[in-house]
Amino acid sequence: MLSEQMRTLIFNTIIPMGNFIYKVNREKFETVDAIITGKEILENANLLPVEDYELLIKVNEKGFEPVQLDEKIDLKGAGIEGFFAKPYKKLIIYVDDEPVEVDECFMTPNEILTAAGKDANGFYLKQISGHKEVSYKNDREHKIAIKNGLKFSSCKLEPTTVS
Repeated sequence: MLSEQMRTLIFNTIIPMGNFIYKVNREKFETVDAIITGKEILENANLLPVEDYELLIKVNEKGFEPVQLDEKIDLKGAGIEGFFAKPYKKLIIYVDDEPVEVDECFMTPNEILTAAGKDANGFYLKQISGHKEVSYKNDREHKIAIKNGLKFSSCKLEPTTVS
């Protein structure tokens, strides 16, 4: 006769459980674990350092309830609609070496340009990370996880000519 532990091991090996999908600020994330901590939720969403963010859980129509970093959430539980994260204080990012205060966890390149006082129709955004640049010229609605100190450069769009 197989022990309960052995049956669970065989069952999970033969029939792997699916990933668990959850949302943070309307962005989808997934994990293989049904039980996940508040800290892991923020880490998966790339909201670092996790201590800079407040995590709230939306449960049915009750509204939002706070989630502690070490609190365990069962993603199989009924009624979990998703999570909302917000910074405890405004975050400082830099656009063209100028500080810009924001209070969102995820922003599009167009939203960052607007927050920096730039016309999103005339500019596109590049993210600067050391010697590496990521251009959002053709992905202007990409959701960027905002962290203190992120650096961006605005680039003027060339006028398009009609031939």
